[in-house]
Amino acid sequence: MTMQRKESNTTTKGQERASAILSAAHEILGTEGYAALSMRSVALRVGVSLSNVQHYYPSREVLLEALLNQTFNGYQAAVDERLSQQGDKSGMAVFQSIIDYFLDDLRDQISSGLFFEIAALANRHPYAAQMFDGMLTRARRTTRNLIRDIAPQLTPAQAEIRGALIVSQIIGLMIFLSDTRPKHEELAELQREATAAIMRIAFN
Repeated sequence: MTMQRKESNTTTKGQERASAILSAAHEILGTEGYAALSMRSVALRVGVSLSNVQHYYPSREVLLEALLNQTFNGYQAAVDERLSQQGDKSGMAVFQSIIDYFLDDLRDQISSGLFFEIAALANRHPYAAQMFDGMLTRARRTTRNLIRDIAPQLTPAQAEIRGALIVSQIIGLMIFLSDTRPKHEELAELQREATAAIMRIAFN
């Protein structure tokens, strides 16, 4: 069952406080890991009381769910923005720009750190596994829908599988692309070649 954040102050100040709490949680999880993410550590980072954090997010699980939802909603907004600015670009060009956006974002320490942490947690905690699966499902369905819009000749099953393959490839690429990982000169062209490979998976 999905846990929902308790209703709280809807004023601008309340919304800003809730956003600041999520930003602090995102930074802690992405740079220090899940073990460092506690309601108290978030309160200290924001400069508010523990009870204030709990007013918006009653537990660490609720906070984590809100953080993952915010993260994916941000990705969805980035996809929607690129689609709305398509103009004279072909559908495939827009799709490639979306893939490049994700690969660039997952280079970032905080973004890649968040995914590494959640993936690790998913192997140990059923609740984290459920949330992680929810994120992956949303990601592959978004990818599937983009592919079907551009290549309607594909069967629904083909688009579904290609969406899953692309999402898994993008996440797996963090192992090499993340700014926190060791750099290897022989992999300098990895992102460019990865984008080309993803385009082939999607449309060939």
